[in-house]
Amino acid sequence: MLLAGLPPYDIEAAADGQEAGVALVPDRLGLRVQWQQDPQARCLPSGLCDAQQAAMNQALRAILSAHRFQVADGPLGEAPLVLGVTRSDG
Repeated sequence: MLLAGLPPYDIEAAADGQEAGVALVPDRLGLRVQWQQDPQARCLPSGLCDAQQAAMNQALRAILSAHRFQVADGPLGEAPLVLGVTRSDG
């Protein structure tokens, strides 16, 4: 995520009010890459907040794919699930 310029989610920084960032959440098949929204985004109307989260999850999916990670198929608004790295044979 650092290669893509996205800050990692840091629980210590969250205690200081800087809650936005990318968190890696263990899943039974791999790691789910979840964008933790800025706390101010939670003040937006529910539909807008959900749309923002879905758009960020879709962007994460595209970034991970561009960096050759295997990403499980799933609903577009769902946080991407990383299964591994695609190896190049060339």
